[in-house]
Amino acid sequence: MTEEFHRAPRIEIPGTFNFRDLGGHRTRDGGAVATGRLYRADGLGRLGPDGVAMLKEMRIASVVDLREEKEVANIPDAVDGLGARYSHMPLLGNRYFPLDKDRPDRIVLDTPSLPALYAAMIETAGSRFVDVITHIADVEQDAAVFHCSAGKDRTGLIAAFVLSILGVERDAVIYDYALTEEYLGDDFRAALRSHFSSAGISSVSAMATDAKPEWLADVLDRLDRDHGGVEGYLADHGLRDGVADRLRASLTEAKTPTS
Repeated sequence: MTEEFHRAPRIEIPGTFNFRDLGGHRTRDGGAVATGRLYRADGLGRLGPDGVAMLKEMRIASVVDLREEKEVANIPDAVDGLGARYSHMPLLGNRYFPLDKDRPDRIVLDTPSLPALYAAMIETAGSRFVDVITHIADVEQDAAVFHCSAGKDRTGLIAAFVLSILGVERDAVIYDYALTEEYLGDDFRAALRSHFSSAGISSVSAMATDAKPEWLADVLDRLDRDHGGVEGYLADHGLRDGVADRLRASLTEAKTPTS
């Protein structure tokens, strides 16, 4: 990875640790991903009045919560007064942190690791990826934010899929994903430990903060091999014609002509 890639700064929204604008990346056709339209974040359960006021100033009209029902029940998004549409769209289908721990189709990883979790997401969440991407494409004005608890894994894959559809080079997509590990420091780990404890999860491991470039690279390689890429994977799981084009029309800016 080199510094030639766009480095999205952390936006210091009170109560968050990994809130970033998905815009600013160059696209392969010489354009750019629009800024101020789509944001990625960690949990929004501790915003407070100042945080809500900042999101209002950013014209956030849609909040997409990718977390499981158990996470939401313990720390719901604190977005009262924002006036945004809130959509709970659990990317893992409430099968990873279910309220009912005896749920028969619960996702249990044979070897707890992020590569194993990502593989489970690709294998089980295809239609839910489609739903989230379609939802984002439908926000054609104002701005939207999608988030999970750390803004890293579920959020990271959605971000990678969106950037890929928009025409951002793969190495830049991976660089953006890996920035999360840098932004999630000791303060975040302490907050997440408290969150997980209230959700009945006993410890916070490296899985909570690690974001290795090779993990996302492996996911994208798998999608290339099995589906012809991100758009092929989404199409194979029901993405309707025109959604990707609408996403590009809404979230990219054409190259500025030179005089």
